Amino acid sequence: MRAVIVIVLIGVIGFFAYSYFTSLSEEEKSVKALDKEFDQAAGDFLRALRTLAGTGLDTTSDVDDAIRKIKKVKKELRTLMGTLKEDSAREMGQKLKEKIEEFERKNDIEEY
Repeated sequence: MRAVIVIVLIGVIGFFAYSYFTSLSEEEKSVKALDKEFDQAAGDFLRALRTLAGTGLDTTSDVDDAIRKIKKVKKELRTLMGTLKEDSAREMGQKLKEKIEEFERKNDIEEY
């Protein structure tokens, strides 16, 4: 019986410790949401390129839509970075900015 109680207590303590250390602030959640939006747009871009290469179908509108989404995320991030107060959120934003720029550079996406 003692072993069960100890195991339950360790589980509860572990759950609260995990919740405490993994909770994100509102600013961090905003950056995380933009990161997810970028990942989705980047996936759409790569999927459209694969379709274009594999089937030869004209997917230029899909590529253009994905590029527009990426540019939208980049613009929103630039605006958000000006309002961030927390160092951790600014750091997350800077990493996302670098991730977007690297993606643009690798995929030859020019400014427009």
